[in-house]
Formats: sequence, C-alpha cells, structure tokens
Amino acid sequence: MGKGLLYIQLFVYLFSSLQAEEPFRVFKTPSGKSFEGKVVGYEGQTFILTNKSNQLFQVPFNALSNADKAYLVEGVRAKRIPKGRPAPQPIATPGAKGVDFHSEIMPILQQRCNDCHKAPYEENGRTKNPKAGLRFDTYDWLMKGSEDIGPIIEAGDTDASILFEVITLPPDDDMIMPPKGDPLTAEQIDLFRRWILEGATEKPSGKVAPTAVAKSSSPEETKDGSSKDDKIHKAPPKKKQTFRPGSFFAHVVVPLGVSPDEALAKIQGSKPKPGEPIDFDRHVLPILEERCNSCHHAPFDRSGRLVNPKASLRFDSFAQVMKGNLDGPVIVANDLEKSRLYSVLNLPEDDDLFMPPKGGPMDQEQKDVIKRWIEEGANPSKNSVSATKGGIPAPDEPVSFNNHILPLLENRCLNCHGEPYVKNGRTIKPTAGLQLDTYEMVMKGNLDGTIVTPGDPTVSTLFQVVILPDDDPELMPPKGDPLTEDERTMIKRWILEGASEQPAAEAADPNAAPKPKEKVELAVGTVDAKISVLDMLAKRVSVPSKTQIEAAQKTYALVTQLSERNPLLRAEFSSFAGEIDDSALGALGSIKNNITQLDFSRTKMSDTAMRAAGGMQHLTWLSARNTIVSDNGIKSLSSLKFLSYLNLSGTNVTDRGLKDLSALKTLEEIYLWGSKVTENGVKDLRAALPNTKIIF
Repeated sequence: MGKGLLYIQLFVYLFSSLQAEEPFRVFKTPSGKSFEGKVVGYEGQTFILTNKSNQLFQVPFNALSNADKAYLVEGVRAKRIPKGRPAPQPIATPGAKGVDFHSEIMPILQQRCNDCHKAPYEENGRTKNPKAGLRFDTYDWLMKGSEDIGPIIEAGDTDASILFEVITLPPDDDMIMPPKGDPLTAEQIDLFRRWILEGATEKPSGKVAPTAVAKSSSPEETKDGSSKDDKIHKAPPKKKQTFRPGSFFAHVVVPLGVSPDEALAKIQGSKPKPGEPIDFDRHVLPILEERCNSCHHAPFDRSGRLVNPKASLRFDSFAQVMKGNLDGPVIVANDLEKSRLYSVLNLPEDDDLFMPPKGGPMDQEQKDVIKRWIEEGANPSKNSVSATKGGIPAPDEPVSFNNHILPLLENRCLNCHGEPYVKNGRTIKPTAGLQLDTYEMVMKGNLDGTIVTPGDPTVSTLFQVVILPDDDPELMPPKGDPLTEDERTMIKRWILEGASEQPAAEAADPNAAPKPKEKVELAVGTVDAKISVLDMLAKRVSVPSKTQIEAAQKTYALVTQLSERNPLLRAEFSSFAGEIDDSALGALGSIKNNITQLDFSRTKMSDTAMRAAGGMQHLTWLSARNTIVSDNGIKSLSSLKFLSYLNLSGTNVTDRGLKDLSALKTLEEIYLWGSKVTENGVKDLRAALPNTKIIF
C-alpha cells in the first residue's frame, strides 16, 4: 500500500512538472490581429516566443492586448516564464545538405548581434530602436536590411554582402562587428561564408560549399592589377606624431607668405580668446579631428576593402560637416536644438547615441566652442573654407586646394593616383608614378616633370588632360564621365590664382565665367526654404495632446514629435509592418494636420492609404516603399503643397503615374528604384522637374 501511494505521488509530481511548461497560445494585438506562439523567456519589456517550427521571435510587451499582458505578468510571477533568452535548439533536417539557417546561423546572431539589432522595445519611457535600422531576430528581417543601407546579404556573393564584410575586418578596425567582445571565431565566419555561397536560404538549399576557414575571397583582378570593384585607394588616416617639448622636430615648418601664428593654430588647434569669434579651421576642426575623425573620416582602402565613414558622416572639412548624411544636416546655423552634432555630445553617457563613443565625453570647453560656433551662424573660416556645397566655389571666392581641389581629386583621381598600398601581398603603386593625394605630391609631379605651373594653365598638364576631347585616349579621368565644365574651370582658376595650398587674396577671372553660384545658391536656398516651411507649418497647428498620440498608436503607429515642443509629427509603422493595412491610418485622423512625415513602407497599405495621405495637408515627407501602391494612388497627392520627399521604390507605379508627379513642383527628392517605371518615363519626369533629385 505504501509503495503504491509513493508511485501515485511520483506520477502526480511528474505530471505537474510537465504542465508547468507554457503551452502554445493565440496572442492578440490591440487592433485585433492574432498569432500563435509559446512563451519561452523574457528580457526586460520584450518576451521571446517560439512557433511550431522552433523559430524564436520577439514581441514587445506593449504590443499585446490587455488580456495577454495579464497572462504574461501572471506567468512571470509564477515563474513559469524564465528570465532571459533560452539556448537555441537545433532543428533536425533529415537528409538536408548545406548550412541550416535556424540551427547554425541564427544561434550566432542571437548570441552576438541581437543586443543591438532586435525589435524596438520600451525602456524608461523611451522607444529603443535597433541600431542602423537593422534587425537580426528573424530570417526575413535579416534579409530585408535597412532603408538607409539596403540589403546586407547578397545570396551567392560574399564580396557584396555587407554583413560578411564587417565580420571579417581586422580586429582593430572601427567598423568590425560585433563591436563588443571578441571577434567571431574562424568557424563561425566560415559558417556565414558557406551559408551565403549556398544561396542564403532559410532552409538548407541542397548546395554544399566547401569548408575553408578563410577570409573573404579577394575581388577579381584585371590585367593591370586593379580589381573590378576598385573605388578609392586611400591610405588610412595617419596617427599624429608627438615629440618631446622643445625638440627640433616639434617645430612647425611654415611656408613663405603664411603667418606662423595661423599655421601653428591650424596644426595644433587653439582656444578662442575672450570675445573672439569662433573660427572653424582654428577652433572647431581640430576638435573634430581629435575626437571624431577616427570614425567619420574620408573613405580609404584597407587590405583591399573600402572603409567608409560611420553613418556616412564625414567631419574632415567644413563642406562635409555641413553636408550631413541621408538623414539630413547635422548642423543647423543658429539652432542648437536642430543641430544633431551638438545634441549627441550632450546625451547621458549610457545613451546608445552618445558621442564620441570612445575616449570619454568631450571637455566642456570643446562643447562650448562647438556651441558658440553654431550660435554665431556656423560660418566657414574666412579665406579658407568654402561656404558653398559640392566643392565648387562661388565666382568671387578664391579656390581653396584643401576644400575644392583635393575633394575633386579624391573623388575622381585617387583610384589610380593614390598612395601606394598593399593588396594580396603586392604593393600597388600609383599609375605613372603620379600621386595626387596631398598638395606636396600634386606639385611634385612625377619623373616626367611637374604637372602644375602656377599662373599658367596652358602649360599645366593637370589642366590640359581634363579638357581633351571625349574620344581622346589621353583624356583624364579615363573612367566614368569627364569632369564637368565647372570642375574644369575650378582647376583653371586655382592655377591662375597661383596654385598655392592656401586660397589667394582675390578670385581670378578665367575669361569664361563659370556658373556654379546659381546652382549653389539654389541648393542652399532649398535647405533654408525647407527649414522655413517646417517653421511656418509648425505655427499653423497646436501641440497634440498625449491622449491623441496614444490613440493614434493603437494601430502600431510610432508617432513622435520632430523635436521637443514642436507640434509637427512623424508617423511610421516599423513594427509588425507585414500586418498593417489601410485601416491603420484611420486612427491618425485626429492628428492628420500635425503629421508632416508619414512612412508606411513594407505594409499592406494600398492606394486607399495614399488617398488618406493626400488629406494630410501639411505633409512634407512620404514613403510608400515596397507596397502595392499604384498610379491611382499618385493622383491623390495633387493637393499636397509642401511635399518635398517621396519614396516609391518597389511599388507598382508606372510611367502613367509619373505624369501626375510632374505637377508637384515642390518635390526635391523622388525614389523610384525597383518600381515599374521606365527610363523614358524618368527622362520625361526629369525634364518636367529639372531641380529634383530622382533616383531610378
């Protein structure tokens, strides 16, 4: 009897233990959408679920219905739901060949990448978005890439796969991923290599790439030793040499005609005197070079790979600082709040966006210099750095070698005439022994002699080879389009002005007046106009209430103000985009006049959503990328008087829709990549909107 009772108790204990595991359950969202899954863990406000294929996915706590929230809270309190991420379970795939994404690739991503590249989640009342807009928590998100970067996996091609590139960089490279902890092991890197070569499929493709733990294959070389994907072969930024104070080598060599004080200040940087206006070259640029340029430098070649600046931001010249990146300018003159460069310097050190990320925060004196420079108008240095954009000086502005000529040489000439570099164990020297990466090298020329004669462009080879007929085999540069007339005139003017490193006192007349000023003023005016339009629109509406914003977010819309105390809003559907349809825009009705930016990319929205967008009279920015929007939806935008940005990439828009777009004269940027438009249609659109940037 006693033994039988013991068996019964043991059976009850085992049965209750089995029941303690969370069952599969149908979860619902506030909008009524449903999905099935089993909760296997949680991290903060994010719960980890698995589907019946053993694939893990993450769900933010606030994205679920109240009933599901209560269920999860009770499960955590009862300790049925463990804290943390479960160890990934391999998926058995009988008879399959090749690398299995879920059992071999996903565990690496979960362990080494998902801290930064997971679904958005709430922390301390703030929404934390994945870094660079990249999510690696599912196969679909990994293959999607991000809006700014594009795809990061190119099936069958490791050289074109950005993810593979960044995990195979040298350990001391600022761009290596993951940025924290040890680099991936050789075995892990080889798994990624084989998976990409086998087709980068979710399930084993049946192809089997040979196991060979090695670095990424080198680009295919041509007969002249260059590679098919050569870009700019520029050496990495050199570390500054420091010498003992008082050493002979610590003295600065100053060219004739240049003030020693100015030369010393430019090299070492200087603190502004009380009441002295901030000078970009002497006060701001040295700070950026010391604290920012290790990440935000000009592109350079390292071991056959082009290393680009982080976030596509360069801080090595005034023009590059003012240019910003695809997200917009980082400096807005006289406006600290809109100047992102200044904002990130003043964030808490534990904030993901805090800058600079290494070496501690900037000194308060350095921050104050940047602050004063912005408040004083963010002006360039007098007679040093161009106030113009795009590297072309105004007609009455002396040409600067460092800010006009050198950027042009970097973009068009350094592919062949850069500094010697080592590639695949070979030293690649500049073509014809001519190096054009510094002022000294340009003036030195090569064994055939000098290529620049100050004051005389007619005998300066540098100028003569760029004005040859297009069919002349000696025309430079030999690849790509010839230099524009403005660029040729700029080189001619620089030579006429004395071809010195410092700008001349007066601009030279090339006797064929260039016309860059109108173009430049148009570009600058566009930016100023855009700012004034937003300011004007902000005065038309009042700040929406917290209740209005919360109501709008019930359909997964992420609604944020453009800036603090600004009544204008941005609405986007970045979470659960594949479940969002036209009905989601109904919740935005009460704030439609406040919305100036709308992004429903990758959703199920259609032309119905475009009609709703057409009713948002203050809209300046609209993205319908990768949706089923068609020509009928374009007609709905005709009443938008302030629309300046439109992304229709991956839509069903055809040439017929472009005819309606041609009437929107306020458009500054249109993206049509992957749509159904043709070259002829784009050609007609460019003719109708000559000042609009059209990407096709």
